Amino acid sequence: MRRTPRANDATTMTEDDAALDATFEALADADCRAILAAAATPKTTSELAEDCDIALSTAYRKVELLSETPLLAEGVRFDPDGDHAAEYARAAAAAAVELDDDGVTFAVDGDGTDPLAAALDASGVSAD
Repeated sequence: MRRTPRANDATTMTEDDAALDATFEALADADCRAILAAAATPKTTSELAEDCDIALSTAYRKVELLSETPLLAEGVRFDPDGDHAAEYARAAAAAAVELDDDGVTFAVDGDGTDPLAAALDASGVSAD
């Protein structure tokens, strides 16, 4: 999976950007939209599957699709026992589509949750 831009970054995609199609595909999918709603706080794929009442295999496929977009950010849930897990959080607070003579522009306001920062803010976790 590819790491998406940090949550505080603004992202603008045009028709020349390969992520534009993936973003529209994800937004057109009901399961992806449910995952985005559930990912208001960082969650593992298993937690997202449970919260969205979808099969775990489906959740993995949808998270993979969303990871190709600036809508979902991947982070790490640190475990004191060393069993770290990938976790995902919504990376966008707002998005806008603009249509003009040059084509489609899709702008994402990246004021969503940054899962890496959230992991480092967890009690007992240090960046040292």
